[in-house]
Amino acid sequence: MRIAGVEGQVVARFVVDGEGRVEEGTVKFVRSDNPLFDDAVRSALSRMRFAPAEIAGKKVRQLVEMPFVFALSR
Repeated sequence: MRIAGVEGQVVARFVVDGEGRVEEGTVKFVRSDNPLFDDAVRSALSRMRFAPAEIAGKKVRQLVEMPFVFALSR
């Protein structure tokens, strides 16, 4: 994709658990300019860690919507 000069954006929606990890099976793509970007985002999310949400000091699951921008420097 980089060699071809393809840029784009993906907006992913997923659940972050109480340990800050993305729950498998919850990743959905709200918007995607190219399905190949979806694979890259899914792979990155499996390695990412987040600060979990808290309610009254207890860590809880949270629905997150996050944009990923694929841009080439000119």
